[in-house]
Amino acid sequence: MAERRIGRKTRAARQGYALVTVTARDANGFVHHYDEIETPIGSLHEAVAVMQLHSTGTEIAHRESGTA
Repeated sequence: MAERRIGRKTRAARQGYALVTVTARDANGFVHHYDEIETPIGSLHEAVAVMQLHSTGTEIAHRESGTA
């Protein structure tokens, strides 16, 4: 297996799946790291779409364009 820059072993996801690592920063500046998970690509697309729909950036853009 190939080495990543940070020294972890890389692995490949199964067909139709993606390896996902999530890092989030909350309102207080705390960073939350979640372990790498293997998830179906469809679930990944749905989760990202939901986050985009509920993001404050999307909300602001809709308000500014007058479509909200």
